[in-house]
Amino acid sequence: MNNILNLTSFKKDFLASIIVFLIAMPLAIGISIACGLPVYSGLVAAVIGGIVVGAFSGNSLQVSGPAAGLILIIVDIIATLGVDKLFLIIFVVGLMQIIFGLFSLGKWFRAISPAIIQGMLAGIGISIFLSQFHIMLDSKPQNTFFENIADLWLVIYNSVLPFDGSQHHHAAFIGILTIGCIILWNNIPNKKFKVIPAALVAVLLASFVAGIFHFDINYIQIGEKFWDSVKLISLSTFKYVLDFKILLSALIITFIASAETLLTSNAIDKMCERSKTDYNKEIIAQGIGNSLSGLVGGLPVTGVIVRSAANINADAQTRFSTIMHGIWIVLFVTFFPQILNYIPQASLAAILVYTGYKLVDVKAAKNLYGLSKGEFAIYMITLVAILVTNLFEGILVGFGAAIAKSVFKMLKVHITVEDSEEENKVVVKLKGNIIFLQLPQLIDIFENLPDDKDIYVCADRLHFMDHACVDFIQDWETAKKSTAKNNIEVDWSRIRRTYPNFKWRKFHKD
Repeated sequence: MNNILNLTSFKKDFLASIIVFLIAMPLAIGISIACGLPVYSGLVAAVIGGIVVGAFSGNSLQVSGPAAGLILIIVDIIATLGVDKLFLIIFVVGLMQIIFGLFSLGKWFRAISPAIIQGMLAGIGISIFLSQFHIMLDSKPQNTFFENIADLWLVIYNSVLPFDGSQHHHAAFIGILTIGCIILWNNIPNKKFKVIPAALVAVLLASFVAGIFHFDINYIQIGEKFWDSVKLISLSTFKYVLDFKILLSALIITFIASAETLLTSNAIDKMCERSKTDYNKEIIAQGIGNSLSGLVGGLPVTGVIVRSAANINADAQTRFSTIMHGIWIVLFVTFFPQILNYIPQASLAAILVYTGYKLVDVKAAKNLYGLSKGEFAIYMITLVAILVTNLFEGILVGFGAAIAKSVFKMLKVHITVEDSEEENKVVVKLKGNIIFLQLPQLIDIFENLPDDKDIYVCADRLHFMDHACVDFIQDWETAKKSTAKNNIEVDWSRIRRTYPNFKWRKFHKD
């Protein structure tokens, strides 16, 4: 019976691995090109993500590899620090992740506001869309969001009018063909066809059309021997390992990559009952993969939702499917690398344009708006900050906005005054947290209470009151009891719990 089950499981994993392989190949290549790196960097990261991370992963159904979400920060690091230091940073990222996992800090990477995550994904999506839109038209993307926006009209104009069969026109045709093919394939009613990934169908069709018509556009450039591209990190580069910029950049990638991985793990756990993530083990596995990827010139590795979802939808049973998809990539680039030279860069860029568009989840933004205007504000602040500055600074701004909102909520206080004419009594109800910032409001309310009525201050729903406010109410109570003829009663029992060692005045009988 066990042999039958194992054989059934093997067949399902085998098929799932092929499907994941077919999805992972064009994405890994496209992400490499988008980062301005050789195709090798993305493919070797996909291999490591499949074989190495897959073997040690804390989630047997999760697929790891290079992620589109890190393109912006990789491009920025290459521009400021250079390619060699990028791979050193990726190596350090791996070490950091291993340390965090060993100290059981994996769960803390999940402690991120969904509004920040959605804002980050939307900001990344828009940036990827704009930069890859240029590449899809065989043009060069600019360095900033505003420069890409300013250059967009000229790029589109050159690719549409006048239509003279130029390089830009052919690239635009291939890009539109790729996106159109993906959309049509995803909407085919027959589910049997959907076993074949839409991106693969689109790339094959685009490559076939470009080859038949001999379009003079940019294609992938790869040698006959793929593994000749292997370039181990230089030992001399390690002298920068303690450089502040290196460590800061590594910490940024560690944070983003780990958060993306664990959020993917969480999503997979919800998608499939068989999935149960060990988060600390997963972080350690990602760390092993990233340290190795950095050493051999690969891109950073994260858990990726598109490939993981495809793995689950293909009914994968064990980690064997993830490992095997990495082995398929190794076999393909070893024996058939020159086939990749027939793939137009415009087609791969078009896949990322479509990916960028999908990252801007309008439905999630609407849900945030309906849930809380404050959460939607955090989403928009994070999104705009990423577009205006960069990924790291944008996320910091988003965190700042989330913290400011939390502080505002925490310090929000409700002070109500209920005046009962029949009982000749006024009840002041204190709710929430009161600190010195609310003292002017407190003074205004207490000093305007009537002198001819009994006053009762109720604090049974008060969570906290700081020293300055306690001192004021004590002084107010003392002054009132010494001059007023009416009854003054303050419920100090709740407040005293906050300050057990406070020297309370003797006339407080409670």
